[in-house]
Amino acid sequence: MPRIICFDTETTGLSWRRGDRVVEIGAVELDEDFQIVRRFQTYLNPGRPCSPAARAVHGLSDAFLATQPRFIEIAPEFLDFVRGATLVAHNATFDTGFVNNELCRVRLPGLTACGCEIVDTLKIARRLYPNAHRGLNDLCIRFGVDISNRALHGALLDSELLASVYRRLLDDQKRIEEAREKSVAFGL
Repeated sequence: MPRIICFDTETTGLSWRRGDRVVEIGAVELDEDFQIVRRFQTYLNPGRPCSPAARAVHGLSDAFLATQPRFIEIAPEFLDFVRGATLVAHNATFDTGFVNNELCRVRLPGLTACGCEIVDTLKIARRLYPNAHRGLNDLCIRFGVDISNRALHGALLDSELLASVYRRLLDDQKRIEEAREKSVAFGL
């Protein structure tokens, strides 16, 4: 079984194409029972201020971030942590876009070039629950995952919450597929 790592990022804004940068990476590695066995977390100095909207989401001040390491300083450790794993993210396009941009800026290979497969839980949720809210908080509530400590977004906390949600999404996906197979078998 490939290693499974749930991960998340916090950023200075919404678009790496417009120069926004990663300010925090959090990741948790899961065992075959979906229990967390290892964690990776770091704050980053983005070299630019956070937008007010981003600061309202994660609560990280520019002064605090200015004291943190640059991405290039943590990139080897991060790549060692994720290399060859199945990376699970909620709205993976956002997180992988930001991480791949950071890797490109320091002339390192992107996530898929490092053997990572990307799984997007938002896409799974859209397929399973087409008429429901599918944000991470919404899924936590749906599955009874405690979010009382989530006043602000944090990459490590959100990765841990996603680990709980991911297992339940896979369980629901399996149940729905089995129900479809039964209905096809019975001509329903």
